[in-house]
Amino acid sequence: MPVYRCYECSNVLCDDCYLKHDKLTNTKHHTFQSTNDKLLLNNTFKVSDKILDMKSLPGGLLVFVVFRSNKLLTYSVSDKQRNEISVGKQPCRIAIVDRNTVVVLLTPALYRKVDSIEIVDIRQRQVIQHVDCTLDLPSYLFCPMFFYTDDQLYISNRSGITVMDMSGTIDREIELGFRPKDMCYDTKAARIYCIDYSENKLICIDRDGNTIFTFTDTGLKMLKRLTIDNEGYVLILCHEDYNFENFKVHRISPDGKSGEVIITGKQNYIYTENVSSICFQEESDKLVIGMEKTVYTYKKN
Repeated sequence: MPVYRCYECSNVLCDDCYLKHDKLTNTKHHTFQSTNDKLLLNNTFKVSDKILDMKSLPGGLLVFVVFRSNKLLTYSVSDKQRNEISVGKQPCRIAIVDRNTVVVLLTPALYRKVDSIEIVDIRQRQVIQHVDCTLDLPSYLFCPMFFYTDDQLYISNRSGITVMDMSGTIDREIELGFRPKDMCYDTKAARIYCIDYSENKLICIDRDGNTIFTFTDTGLKMLKRLTIDNEGYVLILCHEDYNFENFKVHRISPDGKSGEVIITGKQNYIYTENVSSICFQEESDKLVIGMEKTVYTYKKN
């Protein structure tokens, strides 16, 4: 029998009680999760504004980009300490360089283009390098996705990936035939995972753009963000409908041959548009999801 947990009320509910609880005026926007999920909600906290991007550094420190801010936010899950780091212009995406350093894409206004990058020392809380760059990118509601590896940035564009070095010089273009909604890099397997949002697909490629596998499933829809866990599985955050209230996390095997749902969640607000992010904390083996201003951490059941 399905059993659900309401985190605001700290109650466990059967299927009938869950449906009734969900319809009451004072409880219908509570946060629910099936207790059968393989990862269960462990903690929640809020940040100052909508979360555009979020990464977990080695050691567990979370780094956030929030809407319309010229600062990065950091949060330590262990001691709950928060700090801010001022950067030039508005950051829109983050990529990890090493355990103390990140690189950010910067936009002058309204997230319509990227005109520079900055390398930031998180421990020292300061910018250590600013680089102007020119990218031939389409107009986005927000910024393109990117990751760092081997002194290069892989940045999504209209139909693939632009590869740029840390001086701002474009090295090459990888043509994919679609715009990656999100992408991440598996450093151990040297693979790039991309979301093809229009086709509801996960596509795995090598660093030259050659397809390794494509994963599709009838339950896989409205794919938003993705990350990789300690075992090399790809975790994909998906929404169930256009009010962005209900969401799932799918876990796809490293060979692309199988997938399963490991989180079925319902956040406690309905949004007409939604910004979200997902990352994995390797040391604590926890999954972190950011939606709007709220951060959710999950641990194994």
